[in-house]
Amino acid sequence: MLLGFGKNDLMIVFRDTGAFLRASSFLFLVPVLVALIYFEPLDNYINYISVGVFCSLSGHVIRKVFYSDKESELKHAFLSVGVLWVSFTFFASLPFALNHGMSFLDAYFEAMSAITTTGLSVLPAIDSAPKSLLFWRSFLEWIGGIGIVVLALTGVLSTYSRSVKYMIAEGREKRIKPNLKNTAKQMIFIYTIMTLFGTSMLYFSGLDLFSAVNYSMSAISTTGTSISSQGLQGMHNYLVDFSLIVIMLLGATSFSTHYLFIKRIHLKSYLEDREFQIMLVLSAVSVVAILPELIRFYQNESVALEYAVFYAVSAITEGGFDLVPLTGDIALWSEFVKIILIIIMFIGGSSGSTTGGVKISRFWIFIKSIIWRIKSLVVAENVIFSRKFEGREVGEKEVNEINQFIILYLFFVIVGTIVLVNQGIPLGNSLFEVVSAQSNNGLSTGVTYPGMNPLVELMLIFNMWIGRLEIIPFLSALGFILAFRER
Repeated sequence: MLLGFGKNDLMIVFRDTGAFLRASSFLFLVPVLVALIYFEPLDNYINYISVGVFCSLSGHVIRKVFYSDKESELKHAFLSVGVLWVSFTFFASLPFALNHGMSFLDAYFEAMSAITTTGLSVLPAIDSAPKSLLFWRSFLEWIGGIGIVVLALTGVLSTYSRSVKYMIAEGREKRIKPNLKNTAKQMIFIYTIMTLFGTSMLYFSGLDLFSAVNYSMSAISTTGTSISSQGLQGMHNYLVDFSLIVIMLLGATSFSTHYLFIKRIHLKSYLEDREFQIMLVLSAVSVVAILPELIRFYQNESVALEYAVFYAVSAITEGGFDLVPLTGDIALWSEFVKIILIIIMFIGGSSGSTTGGVKISRFWIFIKSIIWRIKSLVVAENVIFSRKFEGREVGEKEVNEINQFIILYLFFVIVGTIVLVNQGIPLGNSLFEVVSAQSNNGLSTGVTYPGMNPLVELMLIFNMWIGRLEIIPFLSALGFILAFRER
């Protein structure tokens, strides 16, 4: 795809990146409103506005310097999306450094974790952090859930074909409507409705409005960060826990399924969704598998059942919320429990949703491809049998692409795990943390904390980024480096 990638192609990539940065710069005005509501120091307002102006000017300059009148191709979209996520994260990290005194690396980690909807956190002294900064983090998670490109789509790209390519590059090609701009608008509308629904559930469950808004944005984007040091374990509120389970499941369900539900106003839309069915089954199987171990650990059946259900959903949806202290019980749980959680984190939720992981559709086709292969070996050569998923035929090319994707996904998990083990972290905890980062989950065994090993921090940043972009943009960047030539 990137064969012959040259200087003119580089111009297109940075031109489009500049356009997206400029279009995204208005987002920095949102936390200013929160700072006004809570009467925060003047410096906080100035910092958000200054970073927004800096982002806008940078985007404008990049677009002008790398101006090109050539049409974007899919290879440009893949590379530009990868560059955009890295560069926008730089600007998004600055408020963490300016308004809370975080080091640049920690601030960048926090911003990358939020934008990729991962939820691993190195935010220090969270109880003393400005309300606007906590909201900024939740807002970044919300933006990451819908996608930076989708949010900016309707006003940035001049042609329909360019928009299509960028939707594909960001993994949002699963359409709701035939028209792309209508698709983007419908996705934003559905996402907003679900966020408001989640906020209402949490508010009527006993949370104050600020907490309800933040937890709803974090849950619907399947991120799972807390806005206090006590987190959910400090609330002991079963209604809040139940509400988060519902919101996480909604976030991990395809936008097209939500669209059908809104169109029909019938639960049948969800019950007919094969990925949704599999997600519920995997959750139930995981609960049954880990419950005996948690009963032995806590010596309390009701507590064990609560944790088993919550963590099974938190893992499969990539919601990543915790009911126990971040550096506490998870690290002490048996390796069997960790393995079960690792497996379902690796799988993730539905395609076309806010979730991470390899996605249920890929995983299920991968499993079925093994069955199809066995069938092909035992039946006569002239016998043709159906290879279907969700009522459609699955071709050999799609199976090969899915198998290659899963192999590459595993490769980067292994690389990350080796790096963490090399830094003295136990194998089980290393594998858990890397899968959590790359699947954009956020559950932690305590490996992630303020002041963590810089090499570990950089590795997890990479895993979060490559997991959110689903590998292809990174491979495109490598292809660009190998294929680049002057022309």
